[in-house]
Amino acid sequence: MTPTLQRLAAAHALLPVRRTERLVLRPWQEADRAAFAALNQEAEGGDADGGDAEGMQFLPVLDRSESDARIDRLRLATARQGFGVFAVEERGSRAFVGMIGLEVLAGGPESPQAATVHLVCRFGRAWWGRGLAAEAGSDVLSWAFAVLRLPDVVAHPAPGDTRAARWLERIGMSGDAPSAAEPIQPGGLRYRIAAPITEAAPAPAPAPAPSAAAQAAPTPPSPERLPQVWIDGDGAPRVIKDMVWKAVQRGAIAVTIVANRPLVVPRHRNIRTAVVAHGLDVADDWLVAHAGRGDLVITSDVPLAAELVAIGAEVLSPRGEWFTPSNIGEKLSLRDYFTEARASGVIEGGGPAAFDERAKRVFANGLDSWIQRASSALRSSAGAT
Repeated sequence: MTPTLQRLAAAHALLPVRRTERLVLRPWQEADRAAFAALNQEAEGGDADGGDAEGMQFLPVLDRSESDARIDRLRLATARQGFGVFAVEERGSRAFVGMIGLEVLAGGPESPQAATVHLVCRFGRAWWGRGLAAEAGSDVLSWAFAVLRLPDVVAHPAPGDTRAARWLERIGMSGDAPSAAEPIQPGGLRYRIAAPITEAAPAPAPAPAPSAAAQAAPTPPSPERLPQVWIDGDGAPRVIKDMVWKAVQRGAIAVTIVANRPLVVPRHRNIRTAVVAHGLDVADDWLVAHAGRGDLVITSDVPLAAELVAIGAEVLSPRGEWFTPSNIGEKLSLRDYFTEARASGVIEGGGPAAFDERAKRVFANGLDSWIQRASSALRSSAGAT
C-alpha cells in the first residue's frame, strides 16, 4: 500500500455528504438496496450521459444477492480505507440515482503492491443524458485532490466503451496506454488525472506600525479570538439559545446563528446572524462551508452532523448528545430506520421525547466542557506564537 493510502486508512475518515447543484453524494443506507438492485438489473440499450450511440452492454447485470454484496463490499472498503464510493440521489426529489466514487485497484501480478485509486460510476438509465455524471465526477475529483490529497486518480473503461471514455474526458481525464502493473482487460484504456499544482500564495505585505495612541488604547476582544459556536437556528429550542447567549455575555464564546428567516437575538458584538435563502439544504450548505475544524455546531440534524464531523467540527445536539466519528454512522442508520418505519406504519406517531430538565442539564454540561477545552486550546496556541 502506498504511503498516501496508508495515511487515509489510518485516519478512519467518514464518507462525507457532498452536494452539487443537482445531486447529493452520501453514505449508503439500507433503503438503497432495492433501488440499487433495480439499477443493476437494467437491460441493454438506451441513451447515455453525453451521447446516444451506446447502450448498457458494458455494465454488469447483477441479481439481488450480488447487488447487496456489492453494497456491503463498498461500505467495508470505506471503513478500511478512509474513503470510498458514494450513493447518489437527486437533491429535489431525493430519488436514488446511482453510485460514484473511488475504489482501490490492486496491482497486477508483476507489481501486486502498486495499488491505484480509480474512479467508478453507475447511474440508472433514467438519469442519463443530463450531464449528471459529469457534475458528480467533477465533484469527486475535487474531493480526491482538495480533501484526500491524492496524487492522482485513474479510470479503466471497458474496451470499446466510448460513452465512458467521453465522460472521463469531459471531467478532465486523459487516456493513455496502461502499465503492466495494472490488471485491466486486453485492449482497455487507462485514463488518468493528476492533482493540480498549486502555487504558494505571496507573502502578505507587512502591516503598518500602530500609532502611539492606538498602542496605548486597550484592544477590545474580537469574535475571531474566542471559541466559535454555530447554531442551526431553525431547530434549536429557545432555552438552548438562552444558555448560549449567557455564555456570550460572560465573554466565553462568539456565536453565529444561521436560519432562513430573520431571528431576534440579543444585541452583542459577539452574536451574529446569517440569514440564508429559502431552499433545500441551503442553511446546511452554508454551515458546512463556514464552520471550521474545532468549532462547535449545535444541531439536531443528523445528516448535517455527519458532514460537519467529517470536516473536523465538533457537533452537539440540543439534548446534549455528541456526534463523533465513532458514533455518527450508527446515528445515521438509526435515523434512517425510524424514518422508514414511521413512513411504513411499523411505528406510529412519535418523534423525539419532550425536551425536559435533564436534557437541559446534559446540554449545559456539554457546552461548558467544550468551552473549557476550546479556550484552553486557544490559550496554548497563543502561547506557542
